[in-house]
Parts: sequence; structure tokens; C-alpha cells
Amino acid sequence: MPEPPERQEPERESMTIPKLAERVGRSRTLIHRLASSPDEGWPAPVYRPGSTRPEYDVKWFDQYWAQRQTSIRQGKRTDLEKPPPAE
Repeated sequence: MPEPPERQEPERESMTIPKLAERVGRSRTLIHRLASSPDEGWPAPVYRPGSTRPEYDVKWFDQYWAQRQTSIRQGKRTDLEKPPPAE
């Protein structure tokens, strides 16, 4: 009788840039620009075997996007505000 396979970590769900853009209702161009900007701090992409399309972890992206959306305040200049005091 064969032994049961070793417990493997469940595969994390990942998506390509067009799918992430569709998920949040924005353009692929915007998501690609964010992903390729070092200032945004995106993790290294993963690639499926036989594919050249970069994919990103969906959980991480959802957290990133929520944080990004809360920091955007349209119509108000933020460059003149003093930074909050360091604790």
C-alpha cells in the first residue's frame, strides 16, 4: 500500500497583472506601473511553469490595494502637511 503524500502547503492564489486590474476595476497600465516601481515595494513575481507572465499573491495585493486606497485623498494637497510625530 503506498504511503500518503507528505503534507504540502496549500498553493497560494496568484494572478497576473490584467486579472489584478480587473479585480480592482483599474487599468492594466496602472497596475503594471505600480508593480514595476521600486518605491511601491511590490514583492518579486512568481512564474508558473511554462509561462512568462508574472503573477502576484492575491492576499498580498488585496492588503496593498486597501492600504493604498485609504492613503489617497483626492482634491487636497498633502505635500504641505507636517509629518506625524515619531513615537
